Parts: sequence; C-alpha cells; structure tokens
Amino acid sequence: MIGSETPPGRFERLVTRLPEGAVLRGVFVSLLAVSAAIVFLDYRDLSAATEDAERTMRTEPLPLQRPEPGDQVRPYLPRTIPVGPDRGEPVLPGHDGPVGGEAMAGPMRFIAAPGGAVTAIGRIEIGTGAQLTAFLADEGIRAGSTLHLHSPGGSVDDAIAMAREIRRLRLSTSVPDDGYCASACPLVLAGGVTRDAGEGAWVGVHQVYAVDIPGMPELRDVGASISEIQATIARCQELLVEMGVDPAVWIKAMQTPPEELYVLTEEDLSTYRMVQAEPDPALFIGPPAPDAPTEAGTAAVTPEASPDAG
Repeated sequence: MIGSETPPGRFERLVTRLPEGAVLRGVFVSLLAVSAAIVFLDYRDLSAATEDAERTMRTEPLPLQRPEPGDQVRPYLPRTIPVGPDRGEPVLPGHDGPVGGEAMAGPMRFIAAPGGAVTAIGRIEIGTGAQLTAFLADEGIRAGSTLHLHSPGGSVDDAIAMAREIRRLRLSTSVPDDGYCASACPLVLAGGVTRDAGEGAWVGVHQVYAVDIPGMPELRDVGASISEIQATIARCQELLVEMGVDPAVWIKAMQTPPEELYVLTEEDLSTYRMVQAEPDPALFIGPPAPDAPTEAGTAAVTPEASPDAG
C-alpha cells in the first residue's frame, strides 16, 4: 500500500550513503587490525618465554652490574652465577672445580676443608637438611667452624632445617667473595651465630617459588592454596626472628617476582642483621621471680639469674 513504508532510520541512511565496497573494506581493515594485535601478543609472549628459558637454562656466568640503592633487582639465575664488573668467580674452601653450571644446578654437596671449614655448593633439595645434619656429625664439625655457602636456593623447608641445625651447633656462616646465595639460601645464612658476606657477594631474596628445570625433580615448597603460601612465609619470618635477623628483609622477598632477585647491598646486609660480626648476647627474658615470704615474715632470697639461662 502506497505510503505505508517506514522511512529509513539514521543509521540506515548513513550506510546507504557509503561508497560501494566501503563496508567490506572496513570489515577487512578491522579483521587485519585484530589479526595484527593477536600476532603482537603471541610474539610478546614467545619473547618472554624465550628470555625466561635463556635465564633458567643458562650455565655460563652472567655479567651483571652490581646493585646500588634503588637499583637492586636483577634476574634470578637458578643454574649459574652473576659476575660483577671487574670481578671474578668465588673461591670455596676445599672445592676445586666449576662454581656455576653443573655445580649450581646439581644437588647441594658438602666438602670438608682444613681448619674445620665446610663448603656447601649447589641447590637445596628435599632432604638436603637431613644430609647436612649427617655430614656435620660424621665429620665431627664443632662450634666455631664456618659453613661457606654458594647456592641458588631451593627447598624452603630444608633451608629452615639447615639454619636451625647450624645454630644448634653454634656454627658461623659465610658467603665468600663473589659468592652467590639466592632465594632460600639466605635463610641458611641466617642460621650462623656470626654471619659474613664477602666483597662482591650476591645475597638476594624473592617470592617463594619452585623453578622448573628440565631433567631436575620439580621442587614444590608451597602448594597452590593461599593458606599454604601464607604458612610458608610465616615460617620464613619466624626463623629470621629466631635467628636474630630483622624479618623486614622478607618484605623485599614478597615484593620481588620469582623470576627476579632483590639483591641486598652492604648497607642492607648490616641493617637487616643478615651479617653479624659478633654473636648476639645471651638474652634474659622476663623479670626475676618475686621474693616469696616465709612463715617468719622474712623474704626468701631468690638466686641471681644465670646469663646463660634459657
């Protein structure tokens, strides 16, 4: 019926004004833009994965600038070591061999050196804590000896067990000049009654994380649940408090992604008490017990507290 047609809307009028083929060209350009964005995102992810693979699989020492205040984050190397400008590789008591590559990626081993010193080199794996206890007992290592650390870290629970055994035996700990003590390794360092980090030593922390390396057993220190992660963080901080180290250092660990490492400066090491030239004094907890009255109304004398008590 004439006159009953609905007049075209604004959008329809706009489309009808477009030159022939413009709509198809617009659709094509849009699809091309979407495809380019997808390719870019895939390339970015592939580049990141390649960089991460190069970092985790690298076995040659990696030259890196030494950290300075405000510039302390460096890549985390799980199977080699960083080397600062004009610096070399560490010398470890009793150890004659490579200090990166195989030595870093392999399970931690212990070497007795003259004078009662011990070198610990390699990854801290599940069971390393028990192996250290057995080694120290077999070698007759006594109080006053020093455990020299060179490790990319590993199992948190074993690092905690190692620290407590070191403190129980009253041993000292040290990271040698240009040595590497990363991830869970600083927890072991904290166990020493005295603690030292040599010139150019790399002592760094990051979030609790298990690095997946082909050909190596996967070490899972925490599960997927938030409660397990929180429990692990609490155990780390509890150990640091127990060892006389400022637990605030673990804030730096929690702020640093697992693929990176927050490297402590000399000032940090001192401020957080990660290094300690002298043993902490014996702590006296609580006031002396009050004098107990006797039947005659006189006070009983309370023995003086021993400085070694507790």
